[in-house]
Amino acid sequence: MNTRNKKIALTLAATILAGGASSFTNFNSSDAADLNSSKEIHILPMKVSEQLNNKLKNVKLRSQIPSIVIFNKHLSDKEYKDLEKKIGKFHIKNRYSNVLEGFSANLTKRQIELLNNISFVSLIDLDSMISLDKEITLTSDFVKNSDQWSAGFADYPQKDRSIYKLNYSFKSLPKEININQKGLYLSGVNRSDDLFMFVKKKIDKTSKLKPNQTYLVTFDFDIATNAAKNSMGAGGSPGESVYVKAGVTNQEPKSILNKDHFYQMNIDKGQQSQEGKDAIVLGNLSKSTSADQTYELKTFNNKNRPFLVKTDAKGELWIILGTDSAFESETSIYITRTKITLKEI
Repeated sequence: MNTRNKKIALTLAATILAGGASSFTNFNSSDAADLNSSKEIHILPMKVSEQLNNKLKNVKLRSQIPSIVIFNKHLSDKEYKDLEKKIGKFHIKNRYSNVLEGFSANLTKRQIELLNNISFVSLIDLDSMISLDKEITLTSDFVKNSDQWSAGFADYPQKDRSIYKLNYSFKSLPKEININQKGLYLSGVNRSDDLFMFVKKKIDKTSKLKPNQTYLVTFDFDIATNAAKNSMGAGGSPGESVYVKAGVTNQEPKSILNKDHFYQMNIDKGQQSQEGKDAIVLGNLSKSTSADQTYELKTFNNKNRPFLVKTDAKGELWIILGTDSAFESETSIYITRTKITLKEI
């Protein structure tokens, strides 16, 4: 196997993984004894990178190594649990589900060898081989204006649009939050068993993004919500049944009218609690304690589950934040702060 560039081209990971086989060499005697006692372990075909292979030559079976594991399919939570049963417990540092599928974790040499024999594992590499270079941080505190965020609504029929009471504005926050501060206000009445409310923002070369570049994206934002914890309503709970989603795409997210005269998104955001390839679920609108109708701030982020995306030829991306509701009544929220971090890969 030829020495690969230290920056893994993540979008080509599925191609890289098909590269030639290699083998372990120069194990010390204690390693050899351990391997001989593990009849189920077969070293070839090798899915381990050359860099990781070199690292494994001089460590014990129980030594932990920062690793990244790439799959050739999506794994559900249950499948991750099944994987732990096969190779032993491990603590996931980051879980990837866009551009590539997989996770990063500190794995023992034995776990890496067991992963090497699993059919849906495509590549195992040193976690440090994914180099995080330039970092771009974009914040909006909405002190003066909406900071070029705009809004939209989807998952509702064209007929009788007025009864959905769709509303977006840049307005003062509730007094219990801070009446002197403003935020992005979204409100709508779900009458079709589903309603998606969202804000979006374009980022491009003016933010120093590069064309055709892969970025690791993390979201960190606050929503003022008045949805009481564990309350019930039509179709579900006003808190637990309204799912907060965040995503990033290289095409503008739009609500478009389909042939059935129904407004739907032109990106894959998933439906309600389900995720799509362009958006992930970060939680719900349920407040932490109070059962009244007052607002409280709730923070959402994906720091343990970064989002991977590649810019287009113009170096552009679109950020989207929103709520996907199964609660068949009114939802009104304020987005009070956003922080988007993009790390070049």
